[in-house]
Amino acid sequence: MSERHITVVGAGQSGLQLGIGLLDAGFQVTTISNRAPEEIRDGKVSSSQCMFHDALEHERALSLDFWNDAPTVDGIAFTVPRPGQPGEKALSWAGRLEEPAQSIDQRVKFPRFMEEFVARGGELVFEDAGVEELERYARNSDLVIVAAGKGEIAQLFTRDDERSTYDAPQRALALTYVTGLEPRPEHSAVSFNMIPGVGEYFVFPALTVTGPCEIMVFEGIPGGPMDIWKGLTPEEHLETSRNILKTFLPWEADRAADVELSDPDGVLQGRFAPTVL
Repeated sequence: MSERHITVVGAGQSGLQLGIGLLDAGFQVTTISNRAPEEIRDGKVSSSQCMFHDALEHERALSLDFWNDAPTVDGIAFTVPRPGQPGEKALSWAGRLEEPAQSIDQRVKFPRFMEEFVARGGELVFEDAGVEELERYARNSDLVIVAAGKGEIAQLFTRDDERSTYDAPQRALALTYVTGLEPRPEHSAVSFNMIPGVGEYFVFPALTVTGPCEIMVFEGIPGGPMDIWKGLTPEEHLETSRNILKTFLPWEADRAADVELSDPDGVLQGRFAPTVL
């Protein structure tokens, strides 16, 4: 093993995968996380991740493909409803991917990656990393890599005003993890719907803490009819999801007639401005 020591700040997809890769390359690696595995596993969903073939191949190259029996995403479907004509489609198509994609809830993936990182000889440290801690890592490491997108340490990387087109959120975002969605008859897919003047909705199969599920993703234009998520209970969040589909996408509402939440923490809402650093 190399004498060189690398500290990776951040234990998400990038930080954990990088840390494991560096261990396999012979480096000594410490990864900093602000959450323990059980906090992640027992917490709220934090994303609507879906990884396609090329990204999955990077995980396979590191022997991180632990979920070969998980649901696959086999294609892409795209629909635009006809404005002013409820239930009518102006455009609709679907096609198969050359290789399947996959979605693993981060509450499932990150604790498993942490376990693997430690098993391969990595040091996992749980603490909030700020500027003072970053200076300590720099003194004790040959290289420090920041793979964190939030918190005090992320604020060290300033916004690039020239390349950041927007300074305000462009969508009100919401996730609903559900079971009981009727499968597409042809093949599984990311079923994407673009609703003119309202926003976007897409849904795809995934694996969550309770087993196979579907992830509903809503992207509403701020101030519009899909910007209605704030302050809802999980049950209200689910009912709002159903109502949006009934109003704008009846073909998706039919599939979702019997859905239930995958778990009480399977909902999320928020918004952020697209930012280039």
